[in-house]
Amino acid sequence: MNKITCICLGVRDMARSIKFYRDGLGYKTNCKENNPPICFFDTPGTKFELFPLEQLAKDIDENNPPKGNGFSGITLAYNVEHKEDVDSVIELV
Repeated sequence: MNKITCICLGVRDMARSIKFYRDGLGYKTNCKENNPPICFFDTPGTKFELFPLEQLAKDIDENNPPKGNGFSGITLAYNVEHKEDVDSVIELV
C-alpha cells in the first residue's frame, strides 16, 4: 500500500478555506455547505481534508492538545493493509 491516504489541514476559518480550495482553485468535493464540520477534497490517490484547527489539536491529544506557534495544523494519515501491521508502523515512528 505504502502511500499517504489523507492530508489534513487544520483551518481557523472553514468557510473561507472552502471558498479558497473549492471555488478559487477548483478542487472537487461533495461539500455543498460553506461551513461544514469537515470537508474532503478528491485529489489523485490522496484525500485532502479541511478540519477546524482547535478540533484537530484535540484530536491529536484531547488532554494536552498542541497549541501556540509550534503546532502547524497539518496531519498525515498512513493506512496499513492489516490491523496487525499498526503496531510495527507505530514502533518505526
